[in-house]
Amino acid sequence: MKKLLPSLLSIFCVVLSCVVAMSPPEQSAAAEQNAAPVTDRMKSAQQLQEKMKRLREGAEIVDASGTFEWIGDRLSFVQDGEKMVLKILENRMMERVVQAQESSTGELNWVVSGIVTEYRGGNFLLLKHAVLTGKRGE
Repeated sequence: MKKLLPSLLSIFCVVLSCVVAMSPPEQSAAAEQNAAPVTDRMKSAQQLQEKMKRLREGAEIVDASGTFEWIGDRLSFVQDGEKMVLKILENRMMERVVQAQESSTGELNWVVSGIVTEYRGGNFLLLKHAVLTGKRGE
């Protein structure tokens, strides 16, 4: 019995240390559980906000002032005072805007008109008319 007790005690210590090492600390597990619902709520609120900002297919934009900027490989229109960004569909009017943007050294102000389309949850603008009104800050 004297020889068996030290070996049982050492086995018990090894098993106990393995169980402790494998179980996550209670604080981080509780933090993860609390963080997940907040993240899900934030995502659903952002999705709802984006959906509310979307325009319906066929809506017309008339004489909206703003600027054009490249977002990734797409030209986009950012209307003054609005957080909504409309990706521009390729056509001859877009080509003229790009030529003007490339020949200028500053950010240009524009007044645009066009038709809004929807695709996969995003809005696109088919430019009908774009008038250069000057450089930003002038």
